[in-house]
Amino acid sequence: MSPSTKTSKDPPLTAGGVPEDLVLRSNDSPPSSSAIPKELSFVAFRDNIQFSYLFDNFVWSSYGSPWLQMSAEGKLDALSLEACRAFSLSIFGRHHRQAEIEVNGAIHYDKTVRALSSRLSNVGAPGSENLIVPIMILLMHSSSTPDPQASAFHIQGLLNLIQICGPERFATGALRLAFESCRATLVSELESLPSRRMLSSVNADVPSSPPQVTVSLITRTRTFLEQPEWLSEPWATCGEYNKTPQNRLVDILVHIPGFLQDQAQLEQASSEQFRLELIQRIEYQIAKAHNWRWQWEEMNPTVAWEVDPETLPMADQILAQPRPIRKVLVFSSFTKATELALYNAILLFLLGLLWTLKPPESDSPADVRLSSPSALFLPGDVDSLVEPAVEICRAFEFQLLAAKSGRDSALFWLFPLGLASKALEDNPDYMAWIKSMLDISQVTRGYGTGANTYGFGFYRLPKIRRKRSNERPMIQPQYDSDLLRQISEGSSSPDALP
Repeated sequence: MSPSTKTSKDPPLTAGGVPEDLVLRSNDSPPSSSAIPKELSFVAFRDNIQFSYLFDNFVWSSYGSPWLQMSAEGKLDALSLEACRAFSLSIFGRHHRQAEIEVNGAIHYDKTVRALSSRLSNVGAPGSENLIVPIMILLMHSSSTPDPQASAFHIQGLLNLIQICGPERFATGALRLAFESCRATLVSELESLPSRRMLSSVNADVPSSPPQVTVSLITRTRTFLEQPEWLSEPWATCGEYNKTPQNRLVDILVHIPGFLQDQAQLEQASSEQFRLELIQRIEYQIAKAHNWRWQWEEMNPTVAWEVDPETLPMADQILAQPRPIRKVLVFSSFTKATELALYNAILLFLLGLLWTLKPPESDSPADVRLSSPSALFLPGDVDSLVEPAVEICRAFEFQLLAAKSGRDSALFWLFPLGLASKALEDNPDYMAWIKSMLDISQVTRGYGTGANTYGFGFYRLPKIRRKRSNERPMIQPQYDSDLLRQISEGSSSPDALP
């Protein structure tokens, strides 16, 4: 049964399996003058309505797939269901200006927080790893409010929980899936709080204030998630080969906060040896990203193609937008567009870092190339930060077109587009296109502009053009020594280096 049809309490059944309060009426029967039966009142269907509304938001539903849906169906535990009910009631009540429903959601939220606080006092006890799901839901809930302290509280709860429990306790079933979302949350604050995406449109009366949480990419702080055990043990049961393409990319992304921290340290205390070693570690992760891209290309040879916008169902809406590229990039699935956008976002970060530490010969940005021999850029086609940014925009356009047709997991939604907007911020045509795409859906409308500039405001990318190499990158990483692998996967502070 889907979350949209599941209720928290099924009606009592007769021996024949029919709800005992069900009344069948003929079309010829006179209308009843009595009040609406309780079973048909709004209250009876409240859970259906609130959950349906919650999962109609494609950012929430894809970010929490499938553990959020399982929570709403009562398939995990009572605390997860209670957290999901609090979230859905609060959102539904606030967006529809139904104060009684919103207050009811606040009551459920307070009840869940109290239960969690009691359980968190004994973190590490058997079964405490199950708390990751209700905490994640409460984080989504709190991030939809203007209270930054609540988000900070839940972030700290997540950090304490997973570090004390250890990676091996998140290796099975829904716990692993929730951990994958949690990992994305802790690494990338911009995309970690997807429920903010509706604040400026559906809930315009509630101000969108940035959560005062210190999460890795924004604070430029190394995270324990880059340690080898956190890259492998949560997938020990299902097998490393079953790790999704998105999660393989996150394995690269978790190293970037440490690189940012090291870069900041270099700015404070210059060290040529440390700079060269940092460049090597960054280049190693770039090589891993290129490997991912080549393997992805081999497995998906016909994954994307270009079409004229007139051929698409939403042609009028698409043509009404400012379009610096006429053709629309279509993917074989929503998931493939999500994967490619994340790859390009990681490439933007890594190349931006590399070219800051190791400036290329030419430092003036080039005009945007609007075409490539194939529909997608391959490693070696990219000679500036512009190409990955443009491809992110084109992938995001397809994501919006396909969002309602599937419920696949998307660990990151606006994080790639946020980076792309920084790489393209000096090009008004592309910035107008990004804004128009965000405004298509009420879920994303206004994000990155006005009160929501917080969302795209933390990223700074160098405006550097990289001359194209005559040879495409090798499939195998250039840096594969045991020492470099050890440095890449562990601590990289200067004191830890030989």
